[in-house]
Amino acid sequence: MQVQLRDPKIVMKLSRLGSFHQSKLSFLRSFLNEFKDWKYNRDFFDLNDRGYGVAVYSFSKDKKTYSLVCFANELKDEERSDRVIATKWDAAFALYDGIPSKIDIDRLSQNVPKQEVGRLSYKELTLSRANRSVRAFNYVVECLSKGIQPNTNELSKVGYLYRTTAVYGSGKFGLADRFRIKNRDEINGPFRLEMMLVYLVRQFTFDQVNHKAKMLNLIGEDIL
Repeated sequence: MQVQLRDPKIVMKLSRLGSFHQSKLSFLRSFLNEFKDWKYNRDFFDLNDRGYGVAVYSFSKDKKTYSLVCFANELKDEERSDRVIATKWDAAFALYDGIPSKIDIDRLSQNVPKQEVGRLSYKELTLSRANRSVRAFNYVVECLSKGIQPNTNELSKVGYLYRTTAVYGSGKFGLADRFRIKNRDEINGPFRLEMMLVYLVRQFTFDQVNHKAKMLNLIGEDIL
């Protein structure tokens, strides 16, 4: 059976592309299919009572490891901006090729939160930063601290807890050039490393929310 393809002039319109359902070729689905047999782990989680600090997550298989290094930063309300000219963010991330040492994490802590102003190395594959929705994030923390689940209608008014404002790769700001990693089978698909980063950022978001909820339950409202 042969199915005739539709004319690209009809299909490839922005007004239509946004309504398409995901398929097995979608970036996130193809990433999940490729990495479904990899071992996921939270290797390091060192956040203070207010939820700021460092965390490391990883995917590993057959002696290969990719690690996401996360930096959760304290940010004043007036410093938070989603504009491209922003210089501070609630969290910053780098996907590391392998298992980072303490020296690596210390080096990254001096550069990753700076984003474009910092300098990365060939051991880092992707770079990102994100800002939280203060209203949604604090609402979820308060609900969980009381032992109740947040109302989905309230969450749908915002739609996110953290939102990435950029994801960089392929040699940007000193990151590894594509030629160094292009022959790895697991990342041959489109945007595999970028999808890995945002997928692990999602997990960090859940962990940070739960951590802050626990601390709020134990300590009190001043940690928000």
